Amino acid sequence: MVNYEKSGHGAPAPRRWVYAMLVGCMLLWGGTWPVGRFLAGSMIPVNAALIRFVLASVVLSLMCLAVYGKSMFRIRRDLWLSLILLGTSGVFGYSLLFFKGLQSTDAGRAALIIGCTPVCIAALSAVLERRCLAWPVMVGIVLSLLGGMVVIAKGNWRGLLSGQLSSGDVMIFGCVLLWTVYTLLARPVMKTIPPLITVAWSCIVGTVLLLPFALANGLGQDIVGVGNSEWLALVYLGVLATALAYYWYYLAIRQVGTAVTGIFINLVPLFAVLLSGVFLKERLHWSSALGGVLVIAGVFVTVLAGNRK
Repeated sequence: MVNYEKSGHGAPAPRRWVYAMLVGCMLLWGGTWPVGRFLAGSMIPVNAALIRFVLASVVLSLMCLAVYGKSMFRIRRDLWLSLILLGTSGVFGYSLLFFKGLQSTDAGRAALIIGCTPVCIAALSAVLERRCLAWPVMVGIVLSLLGGMVVIAKGNWRGLLSGQLSSGDVMIFGCVLLWTVYTLLARPVMKTIPPLITVAWSCIVGTVLLLPFALANGLGQDIVGVGNSEWLALVYLGVLATALAYYWYYLAIRQVGTAVTGIFINLVPLFAVLLSGVFLKERLHWSSALGGVLVIAGVFVTVLAGNRK
């Protein structure tokens, strides 16, 4: 068994620093929505996703080699399936739905749908651990999911019930499900592998899965046509919002758990709506505002219930 502690893993950071990292992580992720919306209008989704994670994989691999050396390659055989699932859910599947969904959905609106993620994590955690949820938590889950449905429906409940939904909204809701799976898979893996190595290998796996799809969708032509603004956006997504933010997120999961870490995701819609309004001049529809309030109320109730426990 590899001793990562001697390879630079170190002691846990103070909790206040973990919380500060989580806020910074959510700010970076909030910025991915207006940046992703910008790229979705000028690049094929799978190509943008591939370049993003190539950059992230390179940066994360260099970080791993600097901290752990060759230990990053000493992965137990029984852990490879989990790493492949992490790369498939949190990188390959999520990024495809992210860029594709943003082609037809406003960035702020998409981020409000993502606000359902914390309660989805709480609900699925309870199912997998075979434990009953307290009724306040159940109320919080219902409120948040209802808020997500209000955002998706745009006030048109008949269209929602008849299945007349925006394909972009459905894809973004798919991101919620994939990120829930990604978060829950991460913690048991990190009982053995440090966060930095875990996120590096999940990004590498996801990049490999994206490559054949990108090659089949004119990757070379897209790269030639990328301008300076697009490259800046890709560097932001790959280096800051992926390499750095994913590492912070994994580190937080390891130190404070999935429940507390998941709650902070509620900040992503707030940052995304604000940044989308500033940079993309997006206006918030009344249904999105109402849905956002319901999502926040649901998470707030869930947090209170957790604090009482």
